Amino acid sequence: MNKLKIIITCITLLPWLGFSQNEVTSESDIKEVTVFLSGAEIHRTAKVNLKSGSNVITFEQLSPYINPNSIQVKAKNSGVTIVSVNHQANYLKDNSSDAKLKAINDSIEDLTLKRDIRLGHEKVYQEEKSLLITNKSMKGDNMNVDPEDLMDMADFFRSRLLELETKLLDIKLQLNEINDDLYRLQNQKSTLTQGKVKNTKEIIVNVSSKTSASATFEISYVMTQASWVPKYDIRSEDIAEPVNLTYKADVYNYSGYDWKNVNITLSTGNPSIDNTQPTLTNWYLKYYQNYQEKKGKYKSSYGGGAKPMARTAAPPPPAMESDDAVFSTVNEEPNTIADFTEMVESTVNTEFQISVPYTINSDGKPYLVEIQETELPVEYAYMAIPKQDQDAFLLGRVTGWGKYNLLPGDANVYFEGTFVGTSYLYTNSTNDTLDISLGRDKGIVIKRNKVDELCKNQKIGGNHKTSRGYEIEVRNNKSKEIDIKIQDQIPLSSYKEIEVSLEEQGGAEYNEQTGELTWLLKVAPGETKTLKFAFEVKYPKDYNISNL
Repeated sequence: MNKLKIIITCITLLPWLGFSQNEVTSESDIKEVTVFLSGAEIHRTAKVNLKSGSNVITFEQLSPYINPNSIQVKAKNSGVTIVSVNHQANYLKDNSSDAKLKAINDSIEDLTLKRDIRLGHEKVYQEEKSLLITNKSMKGDNMNVDPEDLMDMADFFRSRLLELETKLLDIKLQLNEINDDLYRLQNQKSTLTQGKVKNTKEIIVNVSSKTSASATFEISYVMTQASWVPKYDIRSEDIAEPVNLTYKADVYNYSGYDWKNVNITLSTGNPSIDNTQPTLTNWYLKYYQNYQEKKGKYKSSYGGGAKPMARTAAPPPPAMESDDAVFSTVNEEPNTIADFTEMVESTVNTEFQISVPYTINSDGKPYLVEIQETELPVEYAYMAIPKQDQDAFLLGRVTGWGKYNLLPGDANVYFEGTFVGTSYLYTNSTNDTLDISLGRDKGIVIKRNKVDELCKNQKIGGNHKTSRGYEIEVRNNKSKEIDIKIQDQIPLSSYKEIEVSLEEQGGAEYNEQTGELTWLLKVAPGETKTLKFAFEVKYPKDYNISNL
């Protein structure tokens, strides 16, 4: 009997226990976004009215791409204690519609109805036309037709068929117009829905409050579907002036929610990669068997006839350098957005804090953000490889470039006030000098030709001897003296039966390991310099060399 009373008492108190817990649904505003090379950290705030005791707050309308392990919630009220934080998906609410999209959907629905009506009319008129044509006969096999009746019937067929054809043509024109409008609306709808999401996520926070009060909550989490890509503008007015480099970023947002008027920070970090330190394991050597084809048989270097084992090799990871650097924040009279950017270096990452608010919509389109602008002290030089390209390329050589925290990226190049093309900054290098390609200079003319008297083919005993000679002309049509590096090469042999020898070096620096020839020249205005080199290849007479 006592147990029954206890059960009845518990059942009676359950509703009151449920009412004692305050359940609140709240939206939140995005205040700051830190965009990584892959992913982003979102910082939101929300103000919630709490009751004394237990409160369950559901922060709704959040991106479905949240990393649950990264969720953090703070209450800016000393009388509020956070008991637990959970998350869940909500498939009943979505963020894929807005006023513009609703208007487009209404228009699509209206046009689709009009199209269906006209298609129905077209079908009826086609059926009537078919009926007239099928039943145009007025007599049987043994019946005569009165000429007047025949004339009346012909007039009827002609009049009705013309009317039907006119109606069908009118419907065809209307359908074409409706389909064109539907095509444009569907394209606009695709543009508006790109980056939107059909489902959302919610963060559920259980808090305990000492009193009924209003509390501000700070919510942060890391999500995927966002990134930024570095890009540059490189400007040089003259080879006597420093290079002006504008560091920019294309920021992408696919999160499903627009970032409206928020502070953006760009970080070189990547929270999606594995941060566990590597460990070494035992390194055991393995052997494989070489083989060579000889008269249709395989010969093993170990005396056997086994086929070789495959070898694989992974390239080393790229290395990056960075030195300490300090950039000013806001100038008194800023000229560009870069003047509102502060660079902060941590132990492992670099952050660019931009104090000017940006709006970046969730449409997958690139939004340009200017990071910083600086002048780079450079040494200018020209280089050319006329075997590959008979144009001279102007290079800006930057030393100590690591302190600028540059990442690999595309660059738009402007020289003497004119856009000259695009280039790429290769900053994944351990070299202390960064070469920036500033484009082709047509003021330097380069020609590379074979020298006929140096090109010979001879047979001596059981061997062939083939000679090749080339002449390179470099002319400076500019008004200033230039420094230029010219590179060419002679072939290398990987067989002992084939011998390659440099016969004429022409004043070049020769690298026997790579076969490269390098000339460092100073060419005065209007001066032409001529370079010559020749080489000889000796090989057995039963050999054929195809790429000489």
